[in-house]
Amino acid sequence: MSDPSDLDDLAAYVARASGLDPSTARRVVDDVLSYLGESPEQFVQRRHAALLRLGHRNDEIYGRIAGELAQRRFPAPPYSLRQIRRIIYG
Repeated sequence: MSDPSDLDDLAAYVARASGLDPSTARRVVDDVLSYLGESPEQFVQRRHAALLRLGHRNDEIYGRIAGELAQRRFPAPPYSLRQIRRIIYG
């Protein structure tokens, strides 16, 4: 969705459907599009940092991330735990 008028239309729809004010609806749309546009590598790095902050250990995190990658809307090809570590620390 690179056409600004499409984004405006979507934000207006979200505002009407949710009762959000237009500026909040636009932020929601931008956040969702950013999330969906995230590469698998960006996802791995973001989730690793988030799970570390929650106190999880790396040996648990790698397997969890591998499972989450397979559940994403547009799943990445399967990564081995070693590949996930390389993405994080590479």
